[in-house]
Amino acid sequence: MGSAERRAWYRQISDPLIGPEATTAELMLGWGAAILAAVVQLAWALRFSDWSPLQTAVAVLFAFDIGGGVVVNATRSGSRYWHRDGVTQAKEIAFFAVHVHPFVVAWLWPGFSMMQAAGLYASMLAFAVVVVVATPGYLKRPVALGLTAVGLALAATAFRAPAGLVWLPLLYYLKLVAGHAVPDASTGCCPSNKRLELTARG
Repeated sequence: MGSAERRAWYRQISDPLIGPEATTAELMLGWGAAILAAVVQLAWALRFSDWSPLQTAVAVLFAFDIGGGVVVNATRSGSRYWHRDGVTQAKEIAFFAVHVHPFVVAWLWPGFSMMQAAGLYASMLAFAVVVVVATPGYLKRPVALGLTAVGLALAATAFRAPAGLVWLPLLYYLKLVAGHAVPDASTGCCPSNKRLELTARG
């Protein structure tokens, strides 16, 4: 198999996650973050926990998904891909809605209740809707960061997860609210940004 074919196979996996415009550096950052997060989670579980094989597998999968997602959603290629023409607000909200990780954690780990899971999930979804639906383009980033700050405070207190998963509620907000909800300015989503730039140049 030639290098072109290998790259095509690799892109078939990467494109739906990071976007077809991803540079080599963006691919390395995204996959590197996901793999590193999964390896660290596995090492912690094997060394310090008494988790079942199912708990360990789920924790590693979540680390891969969320750890990589925090970085991928911050890349220009990822942001432009997920906010490209044709992606409606309904599809964007559906993306947030399928992130039911908190309920899986509550099901598998007794130290995290379904009430905490519902609070974490509902607050993330509400914050995302505020950013995506109710916030003008040029204000999305500051609003998202402000709401993420509130989320981080909640994650460290009311929604604190069991040992070994303390990171999950924190990165959950970072990946989805601070990252995915905010389009890259170059997507054309933010006409106000362009007006401000033209005013500054003029």
